[in-house]
Amino acid sequence: MENKEIKRLANSVARKSGYGFATEIKIDRRLRPGTGKVIGRTDFGYRKHTTGEYVPNSYRVKFGWKNTYYQEVETVVAVNPE
Repeated sequence: MENKEIKRLANSVARKSGYGFATEIKIDRRLRPGTGKVIGRTDFGYRKHTTGEYVPNSYRVKFGWKNTYYQEVETVVAVNPE
């Protein structure tokens, strides 16, 4: 399979699992050919630098932006492209 086809397969697996698209793709030959599965997921949102825990908007309103960062969505998909 070409890289474009592998990416299409991974995004298809992510969408079927309820996520938008795959941000990282791993090759896993143990899966059946032409299949895949989501092996990791991190939701979007604000998090603390020190602990990595989720920060609600009320925390940011009260304490401001110090010690916080925005986490982009990460979806890791394992596929067998054969």
